[in-house]
This record gives sequence, C-alpha cells and structure tokens, in this order.
Amino acid sequence: MRLFAAVNLDPGCRAAAAASAQALGAELDRVDASAAVRWVVPAQLHFTLRFLEEVSAEQAEAVRGVFCEPWGTAAFTARLGDADLFPRSGAPRVIWLGMDEGREHMVALKTELDDRLAPVGFGNETRLFQAHLTLGRIKRRVTVQGADLRLVLSEHRPDQVRWMVDRITLFESRLSSRGSSYHVVESAMLGPSLDVGRELT
Repeated sequence: MRLFAAVNLDPGCRAAAAASAQALGAELDRVDASAAVRWVVPAQLHFTLRFLEEVSAEQAEAVRGVFCEPWGTAAFTARLGDADLFPRSGAPRVIWLGMDEGREHMVALKTELDDRLAPVGFGNETRLFQAHLTLGRIKRRVTVQGADLRLVLSEHRPDQVRWMVDRITLFESRLSSRGSSYHVVESAMLGPSLDVGRELT
C-alpha cells in the first residue's frame, strides 16, 4: 500500500482552488506554458502532510492505530494563500497554492503526526515542511524561465474562502494506467476548535 497523510478541503475551498487552477491555466496560455502542465483534478486536491510511500499490511495497521488515538492539535480555520513554484530555482516542476491563514497550526499538526509515526518505524523528515496545495505538475520542459512563470503566478489571488480544518486523513494512493486514485484508509477528528463561534467567510 502507498499511504500518505493529508488535510482535505471542504467544498467551498475545493471550488476556490479549482477556480485558481483554471484561472492560472488561462494566464499560462498567454506565455504558451499551460499545455505543459498536468493539472490535478479537483476531487484530488489536498494539503499533503507526509507521504509514507509503500508500506506493508502490518505497517499500515500500525499507522491506522496511531491515527485513531485522540489528537492534541486543535481544529483551526485556514485560508488559501498565493501561488508559487517548486523548486525555488532551476526548472519549475510544481505549481501550488500556499496557506495564508492557519500555517502555524498546520506545522503543529505535522509535528504531532511525525511524533506519532516515529515509534512505528517512520523517522522524522529532514526537509523543511511547507504547507502547500499542489495544483499542477509541469510534465515537460517549457521555454519560459521559472522567474517569468513565478511572476505570472504572483499576480493571481485565490478566492478568500476560509474553511475549518477539523480532521486529518490517511489515504491510500492506487496507481493504474489511468493515473492515481485516492482512497480513505482512516480519518480522525482533531481536538476541539480554539475558534469556536468564529464566522467563516
């Protein structure tokens, strides 16, 4: 099984992210770059916390076990941030949206996840975690330089929709000739929200 842990989106945020992908595709058409991008289908948009790669059935059960324990990180409100590219230099490979509101809480959730996974055989990751929502992957080399693409992306502002991050989800990624499909293995509620009564707009 290929597993990953992620924060899912609510319908409003998913629609806003999909609208951003569509708008960015139109902008990239102007610089002849859109055709090089494989855009993520809206149903698969999510914030990845950790990709666990291929695991055995025993490891999968162990991971499910730590997911089922009560979570200390409280539910929190989040809002999409600006668009950018990975990597920071060199040929661009990924177009993504950041998280404007809720970033610190997302880091806290990632830290708790890592702490839970360590005893069941998954050591801490060495690379710096940055909450990001992958919109598209650049599947072939483009003539436009990364700096020029980043400039195009910097002019985009996603819809300012807030949503409540109240659970963490363990997915299985299944590969086929038609691409990847994601299936929920376990989904767990976070702790009580610290923003009770706050209006989401």
